[in-house]
Amino acid sequence: MSNLIGMFMSAWLSPWTAMQQIKDAGETAEVKSSMTFVIAMGLISGLITAVIGAVVPTAAVGGPKWMVWLSVVIVPLVSFLGSFIGALIIWALVDGLLRGKASQYWTSYRILALLAAFSPVAAILTAIPKVGQYLAIAVNVWATIVMIRGIIIVRNTPPVRTWITCGILFAALFAIGVLARVAATNQSLGGVNDFGAADFGNDEDFGTATGDDLDKQLQDLAEKAQSETKK
Repeated sequence: MSNLIGMFMSAWLSPWTAMQQIKDAGETAEVKSSMTFVIAMGLISGLITAVIGAVVPTAAVGGPKWMVWLSVVIVPLVSFLGSFIGALIIWALVDGLLRGKASQYWTSYRILALLAAFSPVAAILTAIPKVGQYLAIAVNVWATIVMIRGIIIVRNTPPVRTWITCGILFAALFAIGVLARVAATNQSLGGVNDFGAADFGNDEDFGTATGDDLDKQLQDLAEKAQSETKK
């Protein structure tokens, strides 16, 4: 427990020192504590998300209210699985584009695992009205900066090249994530359902009304033509 708290505090108060410690530990250092940290931070984030969703439900949350508690399971699971994918991206990026030689995958994992400390704070900030989402985005941006700087410290990559390469890549991934979140929110806010209910809520009525209007228009035209002929 104390180790987890220490990792959390280090990530927030002295991230560069924490990255240096990862470097000093070497590529053969154990990784179980990093995995445990990712799961613990994911569990806390999921619990925070569930409590916020239950106490302050938003318009974007659909379905039964109890479903918000699924985040207690889903968030740590997604965080744990995502940590391996994220570490793989960093590993391929550093070794493929920045260093040009093979290195230990688990070093990249330990770099990424440290960033899990930012997720519970971001989850809390989202509950703040109006500005919460922007504050959470700021935390995620700072986490990205810590990660890029950590790559430079731990892997001894060229600073300028690392900032440019990682900056472009992670900015693109971040933009995709934001767009996906906005799209999901808009859909949950009723875009699909409201549109369907308003325009296509009753296909039979819609079709009948259209057919009746068309018949009436044709009849009016026929009567008008007949009156013109009589004149």
